[in-house]
Amino acid sequence: MRKLKILIKGETINLCIPTVEFARKSQWYNWLNDPNITRHLSINYKNFKNTQKMQEKFFTKEKKKRLFLIISTKNNIYKGVVSLSNINKNKHTCGIALITDVNIEPALSAYAGLEAIARLTEYTFKTMNIKKICGAGLLKLRNWQQRMELFGYRVESIKKNDYLNGKKLADSHQVSCTYVDYVAILKKR
Repeated sequence: MRKLKILIKGETINLCIPTVEFARKSQWYNWLNDPNITRHLSINYKNFKNTQKMQEKFFTKEKKKRLFLIISTKNNIYKGVVSLSNINKNKHTCGIALITDVNIEPALSAYAGLEAIARLTEYTFKTMNIKKICGAGLLKLRNWQQRMELFGYRVESIKKNDYLNGKKLADSHQVSCTYVDYVAILKKR
């Protein structure tokens, strides 16, 4: 399998453009089978078994509607995916999501996901004419959300029993980053 082309170079990671070959031959599909990776997702992955064929089909269908970027360590080891979805060019909005394998270069894991979100946020505002990026997560992950405040994400709402986490409903927080807040933080730095 060929090395993926880097779209965004980072300090600790790079964000790479996936290909159909990557969807077909890599471990991307298997990240969704790992309960340690999916434990905070809002889908019941306990009854879901992803395959390489399913991942290829999903990627082929969704790549026209979403921006997928594969998180690569500086040693060219692929450890996760960060993506934009629900891209609305009329409203200048989109959603952002992340999954990452913390077992790959564990010392880097605390920073890799955060840098992936930061780099994609910067790219989204500077190159895609987006004015607001939204995301959601489990309320119990509020420490993660607090880290995202470093580059402009703010809590918009907290929803009770809104997030399906495995088979249980859990509280969630909705976050967003506006271009105005992002620029204000850049000026302070």
